[in-house]
Amino acid sequence: MQTSLSDKIYHDLKWSLIVGTYAPGDRISIRTQAEALGVSMMPVREALKRLASERVLQTSAKKSFQVAALDPKRISNLLFVRSSLEGIATELATPKLTASQLDRILELAVLMDEDIDRQDVPGYLARNYSFHFSIYSAADNAELVSLIEGLWAQTGPFIAAGARVSGMSGDWRETHRSIVDALRVRDSDLARRLIEQDISWGITLYRRMLEQQQAAQ
Repeated sequence: MQTSLSDKIYHDLKWSLIVGTYAPGDRISIRTQAEALGVSMMPVREALKRLASERVLQTSAKKSFQVAALDPKRISNLLFVRSSLEGIATELATPKLTASQLDRILELAVLMDEDIDRQDVPGYLARNYSFHFSIYSAADNAELVSLIEGLWAQTGPFIAAGARVSGMSGDWRETHRSIVDALRVRDSDLARRLIEQDISWGITLYRRMLEQQQAAQ
């Protein structure tokens, strides 16, 4: 029972990181989480330790847990790896997607347009996850999808922070519609390139931030 409770807490915390509930540098208290959930500290501690072992969270000498502080080089590197792996997953998935899956992906793209109009960052990030992983799951490669999800958890707080600072671009709307079109005509190469393009804004944002930091030194 304790293992299943720890698993649930782990997945809930991971989801919160993916959709940017936590900001870069936020500390996550074992006691506060346990009190909020009405559980003992043990399953919370185990869930946080698991996230730390996956490099999703960091630990300090005092055994506290926190989201990594802003490091533009690390984030741009993580997003570069994400774009590569997600491009591969998309290429594998394109010929395997069913008509109903494609309809759902289009529906999510439409809903994300509405999120952009409202500048609803949390709603957009949640639907963006569903959009992307509806594609990647069709690749039928659980190991690849697991790697990608781990990277989303590591980058989630920074993607959310970037979207809140720079706003959600109208270009995202066009890119997602173009991805759907490429998937429908089974153009694996184009779909892969568009997915990589979709992630490139984050790479550009944090590389530019790194350049600014270096110029200021």
